[in-house]
Amino acid sequence: MLRSLICQLSRQSVKVPEALDVLFSSCDDGQRQPPVHLLLEVTQKIVQEFPQAYIVLDALDECTQYAQLMGILETIAGWQLQNLHLLVTSRRERDIESSLEGFITEENRISLESRLVDEDIRRFVRQRFSDDKSLRKWEKDATIRQEIEIVLMKGAHGMYLSPFKPP
Repeated sequence: MLRSLICQLSRQSVKVPEALDVLFSSCDDGQRQPPVHLLLEVTQKIVQEFPQAYIVLDALDECTQYAQLMGILETIAGWQLQNLHLLVTSRRERDIESSLEGFITEENRISLESRLVDEDIRRFVRQRFSDDKSLRKWEKDATIRQEIEIVLMKGAHGMYLSPFKPP
């Protein structure tokens, strides 16, 4: 994750950030992997070069190195950089919630419950029925269409995913 953030942030810079160049050199020109604490230092320095930096980390619950991730997030939150805006998402899992409670305040947490997004999902499914030629065959059969809507909404558990089709 940190290497990916560094890469993405560096691409937004006009020139290679000095901190990244130093890190690369210290790791035998990229032959060795840098330790996490150095990746964190470089990430912080690169973020500080921007007037505003927005980082979105989706699906924390899918991370296989959960304890390390929580430590990294706590470190990043501890920087208290005014230009850094961090959004993290996760399914509700008690371990994640309790870890985040230590460094994310209550007013900075938002819980999306399934009943709150069910109507959005319903609208999306109905729109797809009318827009997608391959789905139009179900548009006239209200019973099957309703059954499809119900199954999709139950299976979504409040998660709304909009399919992205690259050009």
